[in-house]
Amino acid sequence: MRAAAFSNDFFLPDRDAAAYVPPIEARCRRLVLFGFSRRTFFSLILALLMAGFGAPLSAGAQAPPSAGGSRPSAAASSEDTADPNRLYERGADYEQGRKGRTKDEREAARLYRLGAEKNHPKAQVALGIYYMEGRGGLPKDERQAEHFWRLAAEQGEAGGQTGLGFLYAMGRGGLTKDDREAVRFYRLAADQGNAKGQYNLASYYEQGAGGIAKDDAEAARLYRLAADQGLGTAQAALARMYVEGRGGLAKDEKEAARLLRLAAEQGDVRAEANLASFYEEGRGGLPKDEAEATRLFRLAADQGFAPAQAKLGVFYALGGGGLAKDESEAARLFRLAAEQGHPLAQYNLGFLYETGAGGLPKDEQQAARLFRLAADQGLAAAQTDLGVFYVEGRGGLAKDEREGARLLRLAAEQGYANAQYDLGFLYETGAGGLQKDLHEAVRLYRLAAEQGDVDARAALDRLGAPAK
Repeated sequence: MRAAAFSNDFFLPDRDAAAYVPPIEARCRRLVLFGFSRRTFFSLILALLMAGFGAPLSAGAQAPPSAGGSRPSAAASSEDTADPNRLYERGADYEQGRKGRTKDEREAARLYRLGAEKNHPKAQVALGIYYMEGRGGLPKDERQAEHFWRLAAEQGEAGGQTGLGFLYAMGRGGLTKDDREAVRFYRLAADQGNAKGQYNLASYYEQGAGGIAKDDAEAARLYRLAADQGLGTAQAALARMYVEGRGGLAKDEKEAARLLRLAAEQGDVRAEANLASFYEEGRGGLPKDEAEATRLFRLAADQGFAPAQAKLGVFYALGGGGLAKDESEAARLFRLAAEQGHPLAQYNLGFLYETGAGGLPKDEQQAARLFRLAADQGLAAAQTDLGVFYVEGRGGLAKDEREGARLLRLAAEQGYANAQYDLGFLYETGAGGLQKDLHEAVRLYRLAAEQGDVDARAALDRLGAPAK
């Protein structure tokens, strides 16, 4: 059993490089501690940025029932002739509890509806949000949200355009997923200076999706426009580009840390997690501060952010981040993140089942199931352990050395030292359906040894091969 070594660089995109799963030896397996690996926390997503969305109600369209209940007829008659701008503004006052009004979302919804009936686009935007989120006494109804946002978008309201863009991007609200249509609506909103439209359009340029060519420079330009308006998600995205030196930007971790702090102060979970990473490692001109790192990871975890839950779970599992070791709490956090499909959490929860730790029963079948979920997402540590299970016929799996070797190769090709060692052992012994090949074994042992794998170095010494 050997000590764990972690890398917490959240900014490495699309890279799952696990950092500690001891490899197999003479019997293709040895005792494992924790196979914790790093996982990018900046995978691009099209976030539901609802503030400012909505869609107008066209003249003659059927309005939804009032959320605020019946009102005296005289008041209703007065509101029927009220200025739609005033109705919208009064609704916003009730929603935010300002100008001496008590916060009352039901009254806000009623006023937004009245404004929407008069074709006020911002009122329709707000009413669409309430339907999307099931607020103000309204049922959660994404189709109604789509209806109102489309009506607003047809009037050129940027909030409605951004809302429709989101629904097309996600295939929700009764719409078929259509990235090209999402891009069209996001562009309409971005051209009006809408920060959410700029941010989401930038994400498409960064990915090269939705019928547009990948263009990091254009993505960075749009992220900056949105970030300069104070949009936290855009500030976090621009920070990532500074860390990576992409989009025509010079690498600048101090600027990245500044942007992350701005976004974290708005409660952006990715910014909180990445700023935590900077404090943990003392990067971006920040002092190394485990207590602050743990505080920020916890803020993000408490909002349900799976990568932060997984990271906090690692802290509890090993007693890191200034926390007392608590494997049961680690298991709880891993489960929360695993249920969201986070591969590192799936892997670590699988390990706890494999070893019967964290208050969980020892259950190799459950471990194999979780390893497979993580391996299917390309996590090298999970591919390695699942490969070992196949080599040994464990976890309810039929023994299949060829499948084991295939999985180990996938992990080794990602540069994962433990898989390189394991695969080297199979070549050295001619196991796993592989032809015995000492040259290939030495090559793989050297790759693992270069990463500090002491067992690979011992294997090279055993074979009389120099480390380089």
